[in-house]
Amino acid sequence: MKDEKSVNRRTLRKLNKKLLEMQCLSNKIRGPDSVIKVSEACCGINSQDFKESLSAYWTRIENFKDKDFFSELKPKKGLVRTWTVRSTMHTIPSKDYYMYIFGSGRNKILSRYDRYARQLGIPRREVRVESLYQPLLDNIKGKAVTSNYIKQFMIDRLDGLGLASRAELRRGWTSQPTFGPSWIGITEMSYLGFLVSAGREGSEGLWMNTSDYLNLGRNIPDPEDCTIKLVSEYIQRYGPVTRSDIAYWNNGLFSKEVDNCLRVLEKDLTQEHFQGSKETYYSYGRNSDETVEPPKVIILPEFDSIVMGYKDKSRFLSKENLKNVSRPQGNIRRTILLDGFISATWGKKRLKSKTIINVTPFRTLKTSEKKEITEAFIEYGDYLKTDIQIDF
Repeated sequence: MKDEKSVNRRTLRKLNKKLLEMQCLSNKIRGPDSVIKVSEACCGINSQDFKESLSAYWTRIENFKDKDFFSELKPKKGLVRTWTVRSTMHTIPSKDYYMYIFGSGRNKILSRYDRYARQLGIPRREVRVESLYQPLLDNIKGKAVTSNYIKQFMIDRLDGLGLASRAELRRGWTSQPTFGPSWIGITEMSYLGFLVSAGREGSEGLWMNTSDYLNLGRNIPDPEDCTIKLVSEYIQRYGPVTRSDIAYWNNGLFSKEVDNCLRVLEKDLTQEHFQGSKETYYSYGRNSDETVEPPKVIILPEFDSIVMGYKDKSRFLSKENLKNVSRPQGNIRRTILLDGFISATWGKKRLKSKTIINVTPFRTLKTSEKKEITEAFIEYGDYLKTDIQIDF
């Protein structure tokens, strides 16, 4: 009789190797369009923090330079940054903009804004579009504007409509009340397909009319088709995945939307049941056992796509160590893969003359493993153009 535990571990190893290969971590991408290829392979790069998202590209692209990224993240070029899946900012291929915007769980997300607007006495969405958003889009035609510009525009519009333009905000460390715009609408406009990020100006974010930033023509696809296409893309890039994984990754989708996608795609999907799991795993075709061995050490940034891609993270992280990676309030730490599995977290402190890297392993590391981790971070230091000090 086969040992169930050993069978499950071999299955996890196979899933792990396939995942790392699909995520450009076993073989780094090369070529002039590498940043676009990586964005496609990962179904977008989480980019709440620009520096962390750049590290995600560095670990997947041969000889990556920041300029390679920024040369594509500009109007009419290959990348765009906007709010989409997981209710966070993602850098996605420009050509797939509608798939990500309309394919994300925006119905659930937009309904949250509707409820919040009612609480504040802000008009319903149709009125917001006509009286607040369209006037803004007309006003900023052909130019990028700061977040504060949009805030002040909204205050003026709400005042002009006789609506409450300011609301009391969280007091934070002070006992004195602070007040800000009662309604800004930047995120809602992003999910409606009106606005995209256009970089930064000092400490402020810049925003631009989507039609000015992208070159997508006038044909807007059906949102339901976009959802099906996006779920299909996720299965293609991350599969085999479970229904729970799909709902976790695109966490704004209603259950009926996930079920509808699987029903439409069912005839093309391979369904598997792995020993030790009661869930069905979906993928496109049975995959060859011939996969590339991953590097011994892989450095990953915060909120990396492989960690954010699955509800069940067992193919690269043991359950007992999940608490060391996924922290309260949804924070996902920087991690280190050893032989494809997360075996440590790390942090960094940038000083004037060097960067200190603090590595926290989940087990006692061999001398050879410490050496290989050190060598990997020296390469990372070369990319950052800083000397590196490693503390274990």
